[in-house]
Amino acid sequence: MQSAYTFYILGLNLILATFSDQAVTALGLYYKWQTFFFIPLGAMQTCIVPVISFNYAARKIQRCKKTLTTAIGFGLVLMSMGTLCFNLIPTQMLQVFTSDPMVIEIGSVGFHFVGISFIPMVTSLIFPVFFQAVGSSLKSSFLTVIRTVILFVPLGYLFSRLGLNWFWMTFPVTEVITSVVGFVFYRQFLQKEHVQAKQQFQ
Repeated sequence: MQSAYTFYILGLNLILATFSDQAVTALGLYYKWQTFFFIPLGAMQTCIVPVISFNYAARKIQRCKKTLTTAIGFGLVLMSMGTLCFNLIPTQMLQVFTSDPMVIEIGSVGFHFVGISFIPMVTSLIFPVFFQAVGSSLKSSFLTVIRTVILFVPLGYLFSRLGLNWFWMTFPVTEVITSVVGFVFYRQFLQKEHVQAKQQFQ
């Protein structure tokens, strides 16, 4: 799964390289800034795995659901801060690392689109962790693959054909589609017979 992230970052860089080196730099600066929000989100993902796993094994489905909703709530608060930063002060964020006016111009547009994607990104990243915790490794892996391989690079290429500004639409569209698929999987999970039986056990 980690190699999938390397693949999509490489793919996006190759697509942006067809426009300019400044476009590639702008994407790189986004990844520098995103770590301030992704590190605490990743820490929370790590923490909820044993909590959900233990409660799932103990047939406490309501606690699993509550842990998931609490994690999503925390993620939304955290990533909303990221959305505000990327949309309100993109120029200032870029100027921390560069004084190239072209990079700042490209990055300012890109940061707006990427910032919007932070909200649906919460569920697109938490649902795979949830399915990992309950033993549905195939669904967990599929959500990661559909996000990083099936959607990011192909959509990036398609949107780039419309222009550089359109390329940044790749981020919100990918996160929304992945979140929708994750929600469908979650609904299917809740309707399974053994899950229903565990809820009745409670």
